[in-house]
Amino acid sequence: MAVFIKHIFDPYDTEDGSRYLVCDIPDGYSAEQLMIAGCIKNLAPDNIYDNMNDDEWKNFRRTYYQKLIQPENEPIIDSLAKRAIKENITILFVESHRTRNHAMVLKTLLELKIKAELED
Repeated sequence: MAVFIKHIFDPYDTEDGSRYLVCDIPDGYSAEQLMIAGCIKNLAPDNIYDNMNDDEWKNFRRTYYQKLIQPENEPIIDSLAKRAIKENITILFVESHRTRNHAMVLKTLLELKIKAELED
């Protein structure tokens, strides 16, 4: 199947599959309103940045990737990857930038994990 990313306020689409938010739900909203299957705060970046320049984006990707590959996060990453092999999943982000956000980094890691799983 596939891993998609979407802004948290983009409308739900049936192709989204299970939607996961990797940070806190914004104040005034509920998981039901946003059609979120789960909130995975353990994988949230330490800080969410918006409108990063090239150097900031490079540093953020490196730092966040290092956090994601920590042993305590492996079961969560494995679970998401296995789910994405069977069905579509969508990682939601809150930043305004559509390509420089934590969901993009997580999506890349998940796709690498899926590729490795399928090659075994």
